[in-house]
Amino acid sequence: MDPHFFISFSSRDLRYAREILAAIENQGISIWDYSDIIQSIELGQAFPDRLRLEIDRCSHLIFLISRNSIDPVIGRFCRYELEYVRGAGYQKNRKIIPVVADPDINPSNLAFPFDLIKDAFYLVLTDRPESIVKLTVKVCQLIDKQYIPPITAHSHLPFWEFFRREVFEMAHSNKYQVDLMMILGEFNENYRQQNQKEAHFLITHFINSCRYRIKSYTPFYPIIVKAVCETELGLYSEALKSYHEASVIQPYNQDVIGGMGTVLFKTQRYQEALECFEQILRHDGTEYTRNARINLIITKLAMEQNLTESEIEFLFITDVISFPDDLKTNVFNARGLVLRVRKSYSELEQLCRSVISQNLHDTITIILLYLSLYNRGRQTEAARELKAAMEESDTNPRIDKSVLKGYLILFTFTG
Repeated sequence: MDPHFFISFSSRDLRYAREILAAIENQGISIWDYSDIIQSIELGQAFPDRLRLEIDRCSHLIFLISRNSIDPVIGRFCRYELEYVRGAGYQKNRKIIPVVADPDINPSNLAFPFDLIKDAFYLVLTDRPESIVKLTVKVCQLIDKQYIPPITAHSHLPFWEFFRREVFEMAHSNKYQVDLMMILGEFNENYRQQNQKEAHFLITHFINSCRYRIKSYTPFYPIIVKAVCETELGLYSEALKSYHEASVIQPYNQDVIGGMGTVLFKTQRYQEALECFEQILRHDGTEYTRNARINLIITKLAMEQNLTESEIEFLFITDVISFPDDLKTNVFNARGLVLRVRKSYSELEQLCRSVISQNLHDTITIILLYLSLYNRGRQTEAARELKAAMEESDTNPRIDKSVLKGYLILFTFTG
């Protein structure tokens, strides 16, 4: 029988159950997902035959142990499922995997029918990112399957398919794969949860471990991922070093060139950034050229260069939904700058307020809104917007209070 899992859990522990379900499915392991069905099971309802059928066809049973699942009322279906499993000799034909989701519970102290699992090896699931990784690795080991971390798509990692392919190929060629894949799995969980500092530490640890343990493997995309983390943390010098390191391996790689351009733009080295984006535009590739063209337009505006009509048209028709938030903000601000030059103040104010409502605004967005209101003779409203943004700056790192204060002083002096 091919491995097929069933998970028993209380509906009140649905978040843990879905995390386990997603982790197992991401490994290509078959598991019956009845997380939606269980929500519709009401107290007083008979134990569904469907659950018995699914238990019968599974090879492994995961029991999620918590205060909810062992409660006589709340966890009544968990109790029924375990009683069904412990029927005469049935448990001998199935592997039972207890997963404890409550640190105060000791499986060895559980009463009937949960005493069935008191002597079994159990796993612990906590809210920490590495916990689900360790659980998934253990499940893979139980069925003799190689664990591959689910490197998922992210707006800041547009090259994730190449990243995962490189990792997948490396994982099949060394005896340290479990330890290395766990490091990468923990990186993925932390990056997904926006724990950038921990993610940066883990991807750096992964690269160093690979260099120490696998002499034949030269990391490439992991170095780019490290550079992305450094960029997000504002470690621009380190990010440039990482991109330069990657460029030695693949000097014409578009992700390397585009990443360097992004860092150069953020450090106001606009001419060098422009050259990076222009270099990408000389190569084929729709996705690369679209992003590069947008970045080139934004850079030209930062350099106070005039845009061509075709560039302006491209700026306004580009769909930004797949862009990371910081690039979305730059695109919206670039559109705002064009509208300001055209003196389309009503449209500019509508754009700025839309950006603010999406929580994508920064200092430039506020200044554009202020200038538009000011130029339309609505100075009091303009000052009110500045003061509100200055108060927000205490909790919004994208807003520079000192810059806005300068505009407010200018308004007071001229008003």
